[in-house]
Amino acid sequence: MHLDQTWQRVLESHDYPPAISAVLGQLMAATALLASTIKDETSLKAEIRGSGPLTLAAIECNSRGEMRALARWDGPLGNIASGGLSALVGNGLLVMTTEPPKGERYQGIVSLEGDTIATVLERYFRDSEQLPTRLWLSADEQRATGLLLQQIPGEREEDSWERLQVLSDTVTHQELLELPREQLLHRLYHQEELKMFASKGHQFNCGCSRERVGQMLISLGRQEVEETLEQEGEVKVDCEFCNQVYLFDEQGIARLFGDQGGDILH
Repeated sequence: MHLDQTWQRVLESHDYPPAISAVLGQLMAATALLASTIKDETSLKAEIRGSGPLTLAAIECNSRGEMRALARWDGPLGNIASGGLSALVGNGLLVMTTEPPKGERYQGIVSLEGDTIATVLERYFRDSEQLPTRLWLSADEQRATGLLLQQIPGEREEDSWERLQVLSDTVTHQELLELPREQLLHRLYHQEELKMFASKGHQFNCGCSRERVGQMLISLGRQEVEETLEQEGEVKVDCEFCNQVYLFDEQGIARLFGDQGGDILH
């Protein structure tokens, strides 16, 4: 998986420190890879919730390849950034959520054990899904990329699985970032029989809108919204994913809650 423009669009919205962007980019590439294994219209959300400087890294990907990403951190990173994932997140959780178009969503939660995004996700699939999975991930300021190797359920050819892991372990971060997909796969598996499928595009799409923000304000309740309006003179909502700002004045709030007249302040 190579995410170029999609990843750069995420970086345009926020000035992430290198250690934070590396974690976020790797998680984004991994989420895109894992979402591609889901057959129906189900969307996938991956979150890392930490107690350290990195408090949140969240990725959302739907079946159309639309993605958005967000990270939150608290305070200067200092030398913590050189200590790996565990130093950044402290005691944390990995939360994986799948949401089908119909029916209930499924959520799996495991403690963060491992010093890379790849090892954390591999443990999740081993313990929660009982599905042997390996990941190789890398990200820089231009590209977030990854390689996924997963054993097909019901097919347990241990010799083949072990051989493919050995071959995949030879990949380097530079190869992940720089080699075209076809060339990389040939380099790793030229002795295997390969079947190439059509590539699937991904794009950044936050999905926020004035209507959704309005529904969120309604869910907060009129009293809380009007208290903010009285204190601030307007209600301001910032989308953390794309930095879009939504403003509602007194008349806009009145219309939001069903009163007559008034326009939403742009």
